[in-house]
Amino acid sequence: MSTALRVIGDGLSIAALAIIASTALQAWKRIPKDVTIPMHWGRDGQPTWRTSRVVGLLWIPTAAMAIIFAFTLSGATFRAQGLEAMMLLCVRAALAAILAMAQLAHLRAVIRTLQGEDRL
Repeated sequence: MSTALRVIGDGLSIAALAIIASTALQAWKRIPKDVTIPMHWGRDGQPTWRTSRVVGLLWIPTAAMAIIFAFTLSGATFRAQGLEAMMLLCVRAALAAILAMAQLAHLRAVIRTLQGEDRL
């Protein structure tokens, strides 16, 4: 059973990374090289911090890979049995969903902001 849970967790992680990578690639193609990427917005909805396209579009994919692979590299997914394996699957599934949604929300805000500034 723990092997099946590990495989399901791996599948969810791979699906999340595929979503994150594909959306980053599409944004990379759409946003011109000289445009800085908004990373933080103030209460008024205006960007308060911007960074280069490389950092702005690759930050979440890089962090997501590190977080998701930490489970595999630590060996936790191979040692977990029974209830611990089920809890680990739940954590991995939640993290995969949260990371994918964070990427989608960030890129949506970036695109909206850049369109509003006529920079796309």
